Amino acid sequence: MRSIREQIHRNAVALISLVIAVGSLGYNTWRNETTEAQRNVRHAAFRVLESLGELQEIADYRYYYLTNEGDPAREGQLRVRGFGSAAMIRDLSMVMPEPAPAAGIAVHELWVEHVNFLSELDVSGRHTERARRAEREISRGVSEARAAMLEVLKRLE
Repeated sequence: MRSIREQIHRNAVALISLVIAVGSLGYNTWRNETTEAQRNVRHAAFRVLESLGELQEIADYRYYYLTNEGDPAREGQLRVRGFGSAAMIRDLSMVMPEPAPAAGIAVHELWVEHVNFLSELDVSGRHTERARRAEREISRGVSEARAAMLEVLKRLE
């Protein structure tokens, strides 16, 4: 019977190959998981950027044009789309690294807080100070969230 040392020496190439194969499998699995995680973050970031653009369009439309139309159905449609976009931004940003979650929550809170004032007019038909502040705050929040999403994308490998 051969000793363990002789068996290891005789099968050294096979043992080295086995160690390399297991190490390669471990590295490949780690790399695939990392790539998939980054792919998910990248997809979420682009979807949030699209929703931010849509939310900005809705806010601008409500502020600049809706007051001239006086169409309650259109106002309701824009309100629902705006809440949908704000919720999508908040929810998708939660699966991303910082600073995305805080920015997503902030946009949603700004929308909820200010949406009712976007089309508010005074007796002379001009926007009230509350409407101007609402438009500024929502636009600022969208810009800051956009910057946060771009920062997250830049950090990806």
